[in-house]
Amino acid sequence: MENLAHSHPVDARAADDQARYRPRLHFAPQRNWMNDPNGLVYFAGEYHLFYQYNPYGDQWGPMSWGHAVSQDLVTWEELAVAIPEQAGEMIFSGSIIVDWDNVSGLGVGGEPALLAYYTGFDAVADIQRQCLAYSHDRGRTFSFYAGNPVIDLGMAHFRDPKVFWHAPSSAWVMVVALSREHKVQFYRSTNLLDWSLTGSFGPAGATSGQWECPDLMLVPLQNDPLQTRWVLKVDVDAAFVGGGSGAQYFVGKFDGFSFIVDRASADGDTVDFGPDFYAAISWGELPSEQPGPLWIGWMSNHQTGRFYPTQPWRGAQSLPRTLFVFQEAGRWKLGQRPVASAAKLFEAPQRGVVGDLTVASGPTKGSFHASVSLTVTEGASETMVLVAGDEVLLSIRYERGPGLIFNRNDHGDIPEGSLTFETVTAYPTEGRIAIELFFDSCLVDIFVDGGKRVYSCCVFPEAPAFARVALEQ
Repeated sequence: MENLAHSHPVDARAADDQARYRPRLHFAPQRNWMNDPNGLVYFAGEYHLFYQYNPYGDQWGPMSWGHAVSQDLVTWEELAVAIPEQAGEMIFSGSIIVDWDNVSGLGVGGEPALLAYYTGFDAVADIQRQCLAYSHDRGRTFSFYAGNPVIDLGMAHFRDPKVFWHAPSSAWVMVVALSREHKVQFYRSTNLLDWSLTGSFGPAGATSGQWECPDLMLVPLQNDPLQTRWVLKVDVDAAFVGGGSGAQYFVGKFDGFSFIVDRASADGDTVDFGPDFYAAISWGELPSEQPGPLWIGWMSNHQTGRFYPTQPWRGAQSLPRTLFVFQEAGRWKLGQRPVASAAKLFEAPQRGVVGDLTVASGPTKGSFHASVSLTVTEGASETMVLVAGDEVLLSIRYERGPGLIFNRNDHGDIPEGSLTFETVTAYPTEGRIAIELFFDSCLVDIFVDGGKRVYSCCVFPEAPAFARVALEQ
């Protein structure tokens, strides 16, 4: 099969944007449109990243599954399209499991098959159904299951299956969204082919937009990894974070059949307070040396991401992040840390001190890591700023009343209507708040207080490189 991702030349303007904005530590395709991560699984020594992909242009279009692999979660190899659109059916988001015991009967020669569960979208009938494809060559190519669809409710907005093994109840569980009804459904199977509905959750929390891309994970406590809590994440496609798209989560209990939310978590919490983090899902089958859960998200948004000034590619993934839960103000909260393999890229001897900042140059031009502790005092606020030349791109300050305030300024090629302001309540530790900022060409991942708050955004400075990071009082 032709690798459609590399089938056209790059013009001069596109080449300039490639050099100016192309990330090196975050995955982005060589060309064309990418959005939601799909089918995250570790198999045969590779971390697999599948993703929503339009092989024919740089706008959302005929969705297929693109494919990339990595051995360290930082350096990615883009492969050919893995599951192409066929016969008018788009291949929407989903997940992959490894059928180690061949319970589906789709394996061959004693080797386990990779089973990809995805939403098949029939645009003519306007119906979304849960379907199955399988691979015998490490995800390079897939065959469509002859018995598709595996679940069909005859609905227009029923999508994004996440499948995982629930050991306590000895069954496979599928979590899938009824998007317009603001519900998440739970299905069970013992043969990976026949699925029975056992429960649902919602509406709850933010219902301003459609619910998408649910994930249900057992997440360890921050300081006691042997203790865990169930976290249900679901994305909201509009009128949520800063008026745009974003993700919310609920903490509760799951018995393999239904999810019961904790009373304190019933109204939901925000996953990421920036404008550009959506559709994250967690990896399956992690190796023993990689703690989990581990997830990655689309570093863009539904409102303005299609206008971001990158050519010939559009869309990138966040840094992979490990998850933890912690207690705050009487409820369980979800935290995120940058994956260790990414953080190690910025270790000594590259580090230096610039004012009150610790700054480390990245392994590639246009990438760096900056860290600081902002002091919280009465009547004053400290501010960390990200600057290109004389242009302030992003500022982070702490004020006693509203808390920690992020301000992505209007600048350069930021499209009109993009989110610029967002306020986050943060709790200082002994009068100081630790901030970590990872910058990669046009992508910014910010972790506050060890990951208890996270802010992700894109910036597009007119200057080809960032000149400095400064701390201002």
